[in-house]
Amino acid sequence: MSSIAFTAWGYEVSYLELIAAITSFIGVWLGTTGKRITWPWWALSSALYMVFFYQVALFASAALQIVFIIAAIWGWRDWAPTGAVPGALSNRIRIYWAIGTFVSVIALTPVLSHIGAAATWSD
Repeated sequence: MSSIAFTAWGYEVSYLELIAAITSFIGVWLGTTGKRITWPWWALSSALYMVFFYQVALFASAALQIVFIIAAIWGWRDWAPTGAVPGALSNRIRIYWAIGTFVSVIALTPVLSHIGAAATWSD
């Protein structure tokens, strides 16, 4: 793990974790403006957390950050320059998401079990 920034209530906070948290806070703050600039901050935060989780052997949490990075790239690409443009999902898109989620769970459960991560069905 990287150098320790400070200790709080017996927990050692690394510089990497501190910077990841700060970038998350910036992402939240920018998200309240509804502007597109929030997305790169989310991608950066997720990338930093991915490294941190990998360092502390939380491999499933590290892998989950990849999903968040993809979502941030998608948000950055599709968000209008002036802010969000709301719209309804079509039933076709909903079906694609449901199938994709189901296939992902089926495919990733054995992988997560193999690396010692918890893959609970209730999640």
